[in-house]
Amino acid sequence: MNQLVLTFKKATEEDIEFLLWLRKETMVEHYINAGREVNEENLLSRINYHFEHAKIILLENEKIGLLKVAEQDNEIEVFQIQIAPSHQNKGIGTQIIQSILKEASKKKIPVKLNVLKVNKAQTLYQNLGFEIYDENEFSYFMRKIEKIEKSKS
Repeated sequence: MNQLVLTFKKATEEDIEFLLWLRKETMVEHYINAGREVNEENLLSRINYHFEHAKIILLENEKIGLLKVAEQDNEIEVFQIQIAPSHQNKGIGTQIIQSILKEASKKKIPVKLNVLKVNKAQTLYQNLGFEIYDENEFSYFMRKIEKIEKSKS
């Protein structure tokens, strides 16, 4: 599969309208299926969650998604990744997660994320080597730990 040339720009207040549209398009169905309440206040709350880490994903200068990721406490956490429906199933999410995993591998640190139990993206994460380490009523908490050879003493 050809690598797409994706660029990222820091999200700003001017992107809120796009991010609200994106969240509605990508997440409302999952919230409903999970039995969670959906309203604009909840959607905006999730948009504002770790907004300082929000990057707009661009493909040929077209806004196609959102990525929130941060390195903290010797691990990388993916807070959110959303790809517009018209660009899903083209390997974009895989390409982005693989680049995060490559960076984590260089630093020998784990990557963690969580995913709604009703979201089929969990299959993508499992295919990329993530394992479930915890769960709550709605979500699986997943991580990929770089296998480091340990010498026996």
